[in-house]
Amino acid sequence: MSGLATAPGVLGAALTTYVTAADVMKLLGCKENKAYQTIREVNQIAKKDGQFAYGQGKASKYIFSEKFGIPIDVVNAIIDKNRE
Repeated sequence: MSGLATAPGVLGAALTTYVTAADVMKLLGCKENKAYQTIREVNQIAKKDGQFAYGQGKASKYIFSEKFGIPIDVVNAIIDKNRE
């Protein structure tokens, strides 16, 4: 698989567009229950704005970043670290 990632014409790994409860817990320093509550709130914002709302346990990282004022680079770093 590593050869495929560096093949000509391959732009790179797909970006994750959502945060999970584990990501929220690290970013906000909260417990699991609060993380899931936060995810529900972010998904409600997405629905209200006519945007895509993820399924249970996931929320848009862009809306999350905007709501809490956390730079998207920091959110991406935590997501990448949790996915390793």
